[in-house]
Amino acid sequence: MLGNTSISFGQPWWLLLIPLILIPLIAMARGGLSGMGRGRRLLAIALRSTVVALIVLALAEMQAVRRSDRLTTMFLLDASHSVPREQEKAALDYVAEASKKRRKDDLAGVVVFGSSPRVEVPPAPSELNLLGIESSIDAENTDIAAALKLALASFPEDTARRVVIVSDGNENRGSLLEQALAAKGLNVQVDVVPIDYHYDKEVLVEKVAIPPDVKKGETVNINVVVRASEPTRGTLQIFQKADGHTGVAEGNEKPTPVELQRGVNVFTLKQQITEPNFYTFAAEFTPEAGSGDRRAINNVAEGFTHARGKAQVLLIEGTTGEHAELVKALREKEIEVKTLTAPRIDGSGGVGGDPLPTDVAQLQPFDAVILANVPKESFTEAQHELLASNCHDMGAGLIMLGGRDSFGAGGWMNTPVEKALPVDMQIKALKVQGLGAMVLIMHASEIPEGNYWQKVVAKAAINALSTYDFAGMLHWEGQEAWLFTLRAIGGGRPVMLRAIDRMTPGDMPDFDPSLVKAMNGLNAVRDAMTRHIVIISDGDPPPPTPGVLSQLAASKITVTAVLTAAHGNDPGAMSVMQNIARRTKGRFYNVTNPKALPQIYQKEARTISRPLIFEQDGAWKIKLQSPVTEPVMGLADDLPPISGLVLTSLKENELVEAPLLSPLPAGQVNPILAHWTYGLGRSVAFTSDAGRRWAKMWPDWPSYAAFWSQVVRWAMRPADTGNLTLTVRREDGRIKVVVDALDKEDKFLNFLQIQGNVVDPDLKSAPITLSQTAPGRYEATIEGAGQRGNYFVNLGYRGQDGTQGVVSSGVSIPYSDEYRELRSNPTPLQTAASLTDGIEVPWKTTPDGRVDLNRTLDGVDHFRRDPGLTIPKAFRPLWPILLWSACLLFLTDVAVRRIAIDFGRIRRNLADRWRKLRGEEVAPRSEYLEQLRSRKAEVGEQLDRSRFATRFQEAEAPPSEGGPAAPPTVGAPPDRPKPERPAAPQGPGLAPDAPNPEEAGYTSRLLKAKKKVWEEREKDDKQGGTSS
Repeated sequence: MLGNTSISFGQPWWLLLIPLILIPLIAMARGGLSGMGRGRRLLAIALRSTVVALIVLALAEMQAVRRSDRLTTMFLLDASHSVPREQEKAALDYVAEASKKRRKDDLAGVVVFGSSPRVEVPPAPSELNLLGIESSIDAENTDIAAALKLALASFPEDTARRVVIVSDGNENRGSLLEQALAAKGLNVQVDVVPIDYHYDKEVLVEKVAIPPDVKKGETVNINVVVRASEPTRGTLQIFQKADGHTGVAEGNEKPTPVELQRGVNVFTLKQQITEPNFYTFAAEFTPEAGSGDRRAINNVAEGFTHARGKAQVLLIEGTTGEHAELVKALREKEIEVKTLTAPRIDGSGGVGGDPLPTDVAQLQPFDAVILANVPKESFTEAQHELLASNCHDMGAGLIMLGGRDSFGAGGWMNTPVEKALPVDMQIKALKVQGLGAMVLIMHASEIPEGNYWQKVVAKAAINALSTYDFAGMLHWEGQEAWLFTLRAIGGGRPVMLRAIDRMTPGDMPDFDPSLVKAMNGLNAVRDAMTRHIVIISDGDPPPPTPGVLSQLAASKITVTAVLTAAHGNDPGAMSVMQNIARRTKGRFYNVTNPKALPQIYQKEARTISRPLIFEQDGAWKIKLQSPVTEPVMGLADDLPPISGLVLTSLKENELVEAPLLSPLPAGQVNPILAHWTYGLGRSVAFTSDAGRRWAKMWPDWPSYAAFWSQVVRWAMRPADTGNLTLTVRREDGRIKVVVDALDKEDKFLNFLQIQGNVVDPDLKSAPITLSQTAPGRYEATIEGAGQRGNYFVNLGYRGQDGTQGVVSSGVSIPYSDEYRELRSNPTPLQTAASLTDGIEVPWKTTPDGRVDLNRTLDGVDHFRRDPGLTIPKAFRPLWPILLWSACLLFLTDVAVRRIAIDFGRIRRNLADRWRKLRGEEVAPRSEYLEQLRSRKAEVGEQLDRSRFATRFQEAEAPPSEGGPAAPPTVGAPPDRPKPERPAAPQGPGLAPDAPNPEEAGYTSRLLKAKKKVWEEREKDDKQGGTSS
């Protein structure tokens, strides 16, 4: 071990290979390297052995283990609404003071939490000086477990770990106990500082209980439950909400004086239901002055009931009175119809029209919703979700009627509503698909969050286009450039949306280059039936030249100009943008509300969707298909003709039925009426209109009222049948669903299959299944229902005899659980500390109730080193270093074996240099060099004479015995005999190969010269060694 570092092995049994490999390796190397010098041979053996040892160590997973004496403490601060603000400030001060006790290398961090946690200060070796909480959190709930989980994930790996929880302990999400067990498994101590408080004069209205279903004219009891921590007085007032309007409940115009006792108080108020509707009743308690009630938000609670009458539907149309004939026909068939006119979109976000429903409660009175020739942009994205959820989860019907602003022509592609309908708005038959092409030009906008809104509107426009349409986008990045070039959307929609997310629009200095680039791109799309440009700008660039605008008009390219944040309402900027739109027959918008931008772009995207409309001057007959389905059962096959429709395609689903088809346009299936079951509800698509433009002969058809009433009744939510009572109530942060089932003779209905959905305030749906718990009683519990708002439950049931039906109800949560708690709850905190060997720090106060930090922190050290603290070990794998070292040494090993180095000569040269540096005489070695040069010259002259003589002699006698003998080969003994070559066979015309006289003479002389050189060199070496 070196200091705090030691070595360990993950797979130590690999180490057994070291002796098993090295011993034979060294033995073989000793014999195989005998031709090397002793030093060189030992070096080669050492290198090869080291390479093998390094590889074995890497296989054994050798690692460096470092023990750290540092400590990281994470402080968890409760910032939920249940903690009083003065206590929250004291908690911040506590963390700041506690962090001052850390050692030099210790780290401290902060996590703040409510419904979810955020890292306020990451672990750092510094003190914590918190002036306030900077992180944005949802304080509507308390999830201590999530905060602890985040803290565990935030610790560095090489320090000891401790968590300090500063909270009131009133958790209403997650389980601190479960997460404390996880912390214990990770050897993390949890210290707790329970915030102590108590509301001694608090009043809260806990709930409003009212029967979920009532009848018109019935007087119902509204039970209001009020809890008080001390006796007090005040008044109780009942408010009624219906159709989006709120007012004082009829018959309860005056507040009722009440006197509260300590604990739970129940008050019953009478209320008469005069009209069928969905009613929400709110009870509000107002304490008398000076009562000491500190939180007014929990003085109001709500409950709702449904007063059922005749079947009722909601019809939303684009133009007031456009569907008067249809409304009249439905009312004749005892179907109540409420009509709303959708707003038209302009730069302010909408003009005219009626307020449209924004939550499930407003849609509950209606058994079906009819969207009658109304465009997508008249609704917000949340309302799209609402319409789809109302069908899928709440069992209401959804019907869309055709028209020039409906289906794909109305921009409904790629929306939740399209998903709910039995038809797709993408046309699968390409020969009838009219392509559209649109270019978006994005100029930097100076409205608040301008870049954000540009991305929102661009994505809204891309999503509104069909798969077959073309889209491109231009922006400024030092010059006009394509963010993505004009292309068919196809499967590239996600790529385009990601590119938009990365976009940073610049300030275009001129309109002309971008308009010309867009025009050239659009003209290249030869098959496009419509070509359109949408430009968003503040209008400050110079106006486009008349020539460019004329070319756009000549190319039949329309340009919509969207003016945003004109400098000081600059009339010049407005004039520029208006002129662009007027000259190209586009539209102009002066945007004063940025929230209107997405809807404007959706509207403009519909400009290129006009080819989805098919109409002719002459009408044609439509076909009634066989087998006849329920919505058209009993109708004769003499349907009036139509002159137009919006093109759609049937969904590829076996649940989809299409009883009415159009033969035109030829070449594809053209649904006129299609329907299917979607979730708990049903939806219908009628792609022609209801009689105003394309079906003008239909209102005079004798079966007109029968046809539409039959279609609408099929889609409507089924009426409650049997004698089932659905009760939905809230208990301990959960929603309890109870069904009591009786038959017509008031006998228990057993063994029912009951299941459905619960829809939360965010329109998120969750399936539920009820289990029978007693004769005629079925129950289910929904966890995690702490969000403020309305929860709706819609159930379907089926009996063993085949009977079936639906029942629905809901529950209102008027305020968060944070406002229900009147005192702190230290128990879960104490349990967590006990499980993890942590400590509890009591929250000490002064006589006037303020927190005394000095007394609270006295003797408390959250950076202490106690026996329960686990000192961590940091493991660093060493195998990469070992393998790289093995590779480098292997190359060195190869070099030592293959390259011979004369270390003796190197040693002599170094010795000579050292003597020179010391001023000593060095024996000259020039005689040796001169001898070598002389001998080399002599041998060269002999070779030249030999080559000259052989040119004039055909053969030369072999050298005589007295001639000079050939010197031995370098490195071989001079007297080693050469093997004789066997005689070649003799034959006619063949003679044995005679040695080349020139080659033989040259070789013998060269060997002789080399031998002499070696002899002289050895002699010189001996003389040098003696002199030294």
